[in-house]
Amino acid sequence: MSKGAGAWGEVNPAYRRYAMQMRFHPDPCPVRAPRAKGKVERKVRDQRCAYAPGSAQFEDLEALQRWTDAQIDARSARLRCPATGTSVAEAWAQERALLTPLPETLPEPFDLVRDCRVGDDGLVHFEGRQYSVLFRFVRQVVEVRGLARHVQCLKDCEEIARHPRNTAARLLVNDSHYEGTSTAQVIAPPPLGRMGRRLQELTAIPPAARRSLDLYAALAEARGR
Repeated sequence: MSKGAGAWGEVNPAYRRYAMQMRFHPDPCPVRAPRAKGKVERKVRDQRCAYAPGSAQFEDLEALQRWTDAQIDARSARLRCPATGTSVAEAWAQERALLTPLPETLPEPFDLVRDCRVGDDGLVHFEGRQYSVLFRFVRQVVEVRGLARHVQCLKDCEEIARHPRNTAARLLVNDSHYEGTSTAQVIAPPPLGRMGRRLQELTAIPPAARRSLDLYAALAEARGR
């Protein structure tokens, strides 16, 4: 929570976006109301009181994990679920079949998230820099996340662009974002002509390898064709 608690509290924006992508709804509890989150509190109590690994010796962590799993399975089979009347293990098996499956790829951790409108030039502004996205999202609002090393742009929880984060450059453009066919809402940018393609090739040459006269000669050759 970033402010308040319970139904009138404000969920942290980054966590709220994470919940949207994972398709679950945060249900904040009031303060000093442990019964409102009984499942969580019960697990805490079980870990503190029901299992006592200190009474035994284990060769390694894998052995400790196997012992803990066996204790949890035995306790789940013994306890009864008040809502269904079955064992906790049976109730959990029934509930698990109704849960939404996890996505194949879990969201990457991020520390900053913003809603940004894509400009007519196909760029979004984030952290004092401009980043290109696929041209078909022009004038739409997209979600921009600050990851550890990248800036990730998403639309409807799907990635549409990715750029390095915190670079010295203030403008980061991926030329492939401006390629493709028009949509019902957006006309595709015109393709590069001979001069534009030649300029693109020349800009890829390291500055130390360029010679001014050779550069002008190459441009003149492209223009004269």
